[in-house]
Amino acid sequence: MAKYAGVGAMTVSRALRTPDKVSDKLRQKIQLAVDTLGYKPNISASLLASASANKVIAVITTKIFEHSIQISLNSLQTYLAKQGYTILIFESNLYYKRESQLLNILYSHNLEAILLFYFEDDDFLKLLTNNKTIPIFNVGKHYEECSNIKIGLDDSLAMSMLTEHVIDKGYKNIGLLCANHQYHIFQQRLHGWHKVMLSKHLPTHRIINAAKPANFTTGSELLSDILLNWPEIDALICTTDELACGVLYECQRRHIRVPYQLAVCGFGDSEFSKVSFPTLTTVSLPSNNKGEYIARLLLNNLINKEDDLTPDMPSLEPMICSRASL
Repeated sequence: MAKYAGVGAMTVSRALRTPDKVSDKLRQKIQLAVDTLGYKPNISASLLASASANKVIAVITTKIFEHSIQISLNSLQTYLAKQGYTILIFESNLYYKRESQLLNILYSHNLEAILLFYFEDDDFLKLLTNNKTIPIFNVGKHYEECSNIKIGLDDSLAMSMLTEHVIDKGYKNIGLLCANHQYHIFQQRLHGWHKVMLSKHLPTHRIINAAKPANFTTGSELLSDILLNWPEIDALICTTDELACGVLYECQRRHIRVPYQLAVCGFGDSEFSKVSFPTLTTVSLPSNNKGEYIARLLLNNLINKEDDLTPDMPSLEPMICSRASL
C-alpha cells in the first residue's frame, strides 16, 4: 500500500494511527490507497506491537463475590494505571477445564508480572508455576510457590471487632449467617466470630452456612430457618451487608421489630447499609487503601526495591459503623 501511495511504510502507519501528525495532502493520498486496495488494519498485530511498548500486568482471580474485594481490585487497578501499567483481569473459573487456553492467552502478552488476587484454584496454580517465566505475586490465600504480598490485615480482625461490639451491647443469644464466600475469607470471618464468642463463654452453635450466593434473596430466605432452629436468638451477624439487608426486608415482612426483637449486623459497610431501614450496623473495611497499598508493594517488588513501605495502620484498620439495626 505504501508503494501504491508513493510514500514510506512509516508514513502510512503514522497516517492510520495518528492522522493529525500527517499533512492533509499525504493523508488524502494514503486514504485513496486504502480505499482502492481495500486495506483492513490487523488489530492483533497492532496489539502485539503495542504490548512491547506498554507495561502489562495480568490479574487472575477466582469469581469475586465480596463487595469489599471488588473495591480493592478497582483501587489497585486505578493506582497501577496511573503508574503507566495496563491491567488484564481474568476470572479463572471462566476457564474451568480450559486452563491451557488461559495460559496461552497470558503468555501471548508481553507481561511484566502476574498477580493472583484472592485466587483459589490450586490445579491451575500448578500449571501456572510449572510454566513460570515471569514473576508471580499473590494476595490472599498463601501459596509457597509464589511471592506472597502480606498487608497485615485480615477479615478475622474485622469480624472479631464486630462480634465484640454486639456482645458489648448486651446481646447473648447471637447467631451467624454465612453464604457462598471465597473459602479463605469464610475461614477468616468464622475464626474471628468463634474466637470472640468462646472468649466470652458464649455458645457458637447458632450458625447457618448456606451454599447459596451471599445476596439479598438468600438473607431473606434463610431468616425463617434461623428462627425455626433458634427462636431465642436476639442478634444475628451476617457475613455480608447483602445478607443482612435481605434479613431486614424479611423482618419487615414478618413485622419483626429491629432491633427490639432481633438485632441485625452486616459486614463491609456497603453503600446501601447507610440507607436501609433501619440503617445497618456493619464493619467498614479499608478497601480503597488496601488496594492501593497492594499495588505499591507489587511495584516495589517488581523493581527490586527494598520494601520500605509501612502500613498507615489507622487507615488500614477496620472500623465499626454502629447504626440503628443494633
